[in-house]
Amino acid sequence: MPRASAANHASSGVRRRTLMCRASAQCRSNGSMQRSHRRLDLVAATQFHGVHPGGLMRSDRVLTTIDFHTAGIGMRLLTSGLGRVPGATIADKRRWFQEHLDDLRTGLCLEPRGHRGLLIAVMTEAVTPGAEFGLFFIYPGGYYVSCGEGTIGAATVAIETGMVRRQGPETRILVDTEAGPVETIARWEDERVREVTLKWTPSFVALADQVVEVEGVGEVPLDIAVGVGNVFAVVQAPHVGVAIRREHVKRIAQRGMAVRAAVNAQLRVDVPGIGKTSVDNVLVHELPDAHGVSPNALVWGPGQVDAAPCGSGTCARMALFHQRGLMRVGATFVSRGLLGLDFTGRIAGETTVEGQPAILPEITGTSYLTGLSQFLFDPADPVRAGYLLDT
Repeated sequence: MPRASAANHASSGVRRRTLMCRASAQCRSNGSMQRSHRRLDLVAATQFHGVHPGGLMRSDRVLTTIDFHTAGIGMRLLTSGLGRVPGATIADKRRWFQEHLDDLRTGLCLEPRGHRGLLIAVMTEAVTPGAEFGLFFIYPGGYYVSCGEGTIGAATVAIETGMVRRQGPETRILVDTEAGPVETIARWEDERVREVTLKWTPSFVALADQVVEVEGVGEVPLDIAVGVGNVFAVVQAPHVGVAIRREHVKRIAQRGMAVRAAVNAQLRVDVPGIGKTSVDNVLVHELPDAHGVSPNALVWGPGQVDAAPCGSGTCARMALFHQRGLMRVGATFVSRGLLGLDFTGRIAGETTVEGQPAILPEITGTSYLTGLSQFLFDPADPVRAGYLLDT
């Protein structure tokens, strides 16, 4: 008998026995009835395998995700329910999704299915020979070119669930992203993926040594750096009156948004090879200490602060450290998030992007699987496309 059928059959048998017990004289005492009710509740909770068929029939879209966290930030990997996403490149696929299915982005990322700080990696067919799959990234405010946490998590999920066959102590997976193909190296230990290293695409400093006038702060020195296709304003924490501590997260969020507003109002940002003319992300950080540990916090929207060290932001900071002579090729540092969990960053080499000096970064981090989810989209649902309350 198939496993699902066996489970349903067993569940039906338990329910029949429970109802018979409730009908018998032996179960009519208060103590027996309480025990019977407790057993019935336990069965209902542990034997649930889906929704009533009518609920599924009302839904015109059922999306399946595998949930995980990387260094503390909770994410989802969308694995099925979209069908084939057209496009010769990951950028083409992302654009098609954006033009035709953006309501699924908001429906998944916003309440009632998501929340303000949710990031989702969308799995697609590969577009590069030798690649296993493709990824693009969605969040409440739109789309990301790359995401270190999401790529580390996707590689971990792919191996631990058997989507990709494990090759031994190290499994190499080529993953297509909008920033280009990314080689991932997953290391297996104690029956799980212990860590994943991303050998990533170029990162560089776009605008160095800028100064903006930030409301409530005054003049703030900062740099504009690009980490694997994502554009960041990078500012030292003391310059905006904060420390990178969990208890300061609200103030970090407020100051980060003030910096973003100032940058986009006062600076002209023209990023080579990216086409970006504005900054969406602000990295507030502290310089590496004597042990090479550098805390940082990413502010990526109103009330949205990354608990993890931010993978692409780690690459942007390495590009900045390299330009300033703080890191050489082959050097490593520890990028620490608000929860005290780390990525290890390494400069693997040097290159150029449209004549701009750049680095070839690597980051290493760990993901943990946290759940399996199915999301239903009912055409009659008045908040099918999601909502977000301003708080």
